[in-house]
Amino acid sequence: MHRPIARLLMALPLLAACSAPDSTASATAAPDLGKRAVSENGVVSSALPQASEAGIEMLRQGGNAIDAAVATSFALGVGEPQMSGLGGGGSMLVWLQDEGRAEYVDFYSAQLVESWRGIEPLDSGTVNLRVVAIPGEVAGLLDAHERYGQLSLEQVMQPAIDLAENGFPVNQILADMIEASVDKLSQFPATAALYLPGGEPVAPGDVVRNPELAAALRRIADRGAAGFYEGETAEAMVQVMNEGGHPVSLADLTRFESQWKRPLCTEYRGYTVLSGPPPQTGVQLVHTLNLLESHDLAALGYPTQSAEAFDVVASAIRVANTDNRANSDPNWAEVPAVGLTSKAFAAQRASLVGTGRAAERYEQGDATSFNGEAPSAACAALDPWSPDAYAPNAAAGNDGPTEGGTAGEGGETTHLSVVDAQGNAVALTRTNSSTFGSGALASGFFLNNSGIDFSTRDPADAEAQGLNPWRIRNSTIAPTIVLEDGRAKMVVGAPGGGRIQSAILQTMIYVLDFGLDPLEAVRMPRIYPSAGAVEIETENGFNTATLGEVRAMGYVPTADADGYARVYVIARDGDRWIAAADPRHNGGARGY
Repeated sequence: MHRPIARLLMALPLLAACSAPDSTASATAAPDLGKRAVSENGVVSSALPQASEAGIEMLRQGGNAIDAAVATSFALGVGEPQMSGLGGGGSMLVWLQDEGRAEYVDFYSAQLVESWRGIEPLDSGTVNLRVVAIPGEVAGLLDAHERYGQLSLEQVMQPAIDLAENGFPVNQILADMIEASVDKLSQFPATAALYLPGGEPVAPGDVVRNPELAAALRRIADRGAAGFYEGETAEAMVQVMNEGGHPVSLADLTRFESQWKRPLCTEYRGYTVLSGPPPQTGVQLVHTLNLLESHDLAALGYPTQSAEAFDVVASAIRVANTDNRANSDPNWAEVPAVGLTSKAFAAQRASLVGTGRAAERYEQGDATSFNGEAPSAACAALDPWSPDAYAPNAAAGNDGPTEGGTAGEGGETTHLSVVDAQGNAVALTRTNSSTFGSGALASGFFLNNSGIDFSTRDPADAEAQGLNPWRIRNSTIAPTIVLEDGRAKMVVGAPGGGRIQSAILQTMIYVLDFGLDPLEAVRMPRIYPSAGAVEIETENGFNTATLGEVRAMGYVPTADADGYARVYVIARDGDRWIAAADPRHNGGARGY
């Protein structure tokens, strides 16, 4: 049996950051190992080299960023099945350069509330297929492709079909996660047959072929959404879920629709930042940026070497994390997202940031009085998110993040970033919720377990209150695009559960505030603060004297726990696009 490699993979790329001047890593000082790509034509960064190559092939064939993103996404679901796939969901933020506008499609897996009528709630942690939500992946990707893609559906899906049919070599991270999930995977015969052949986990270098998944992908390529939500694939999903006690029906699957929303928006040091609206957690990212804007981070120095910078960044993340407890599904609860992301609310909370002393805890701020704040002129021109499209009943309650949640809470996810030669950009994050989702396969793909965080409210009460029939769980994902002078400047996102916000934020400030190359920014050691704790997970590479100073402030830096966030980012340098894939993972950046 091979040993767990998560910490080793994290430590190796950070060694360069530790030894370089000012604790940075130069993209020319260390080999990029396929983690960095530069091109004027287009680039892709994702968690799987084969998936990034699939996206680049679409650009070569004359497709745009949406074509490339859809091809990359379907391929990721084949070669990185522990993170996402046809049985999962996610969200996509699109920047359309010629039209100068952004679009956001939310296809997070959702529960059809009425199907839970009369069902007793599960015990916490129970492995049961009743926590499977209706998969949104296929609906969302196909909706985006139909609206904005240029190539045929058959073209964009062919790389994923080939990968499933011909097979792919198992990388160390997938092998490690299979080994760590043997108890879960062994509960389902179809899963065990594919990933635990002969009772042993597949090992690094083994080739996994998945003809059932290839067939399911072909049905989608041939029939579109009907090839997934109807017919053979749908019947397989319903059968597996029903056998596990889930009351889903074929009719339930056909009712699923992705939601087109407006992204959140703020300005940060002259840049325009667009990110994921509720119940995704762009709210927290935007609020953190607003809290940081009054601090001259470049003058303070890198948080790896400056205790003052460490304190500013850590406290801003903690305050925003605390305030993000007001986030929820806007179809089910009032969400003061406009207030939470307003400059006025950040100004009210600013005294909590950079005090030189670590607070034991923070009280949640009330952003509701700022919910009428008007957006800046730059944001107003992009028609940002507003609550007007939603009509929830506040009596439905709020199942936002719990106080004091640790940075590592959450499951496994994946992200991809794409730009094309015309300047169109896509940030797309997708997930099974937990590693391998529910653990059950249907037609060769894992079914999610996105119902694990839903409330146990009686569906009859929800119906009486006139609430939306679908319920989407809160999510830490936050696909983000930064604009400069009406053009994409940065495309970024990450998987990593509760670490997502911290990872994206720190990558952004290293690019936007410190001017680092994207690969340098991604390599920089990170902190992962939590709302209700002075303990802060700290990656290798921080100056020891700095750590001593932050301890004197009351922080307790700790060695990073198992699990980590990975960032996939693109930044513009003049007319060049520079893509970087996080060396903490097996991903790849490609260009042409």
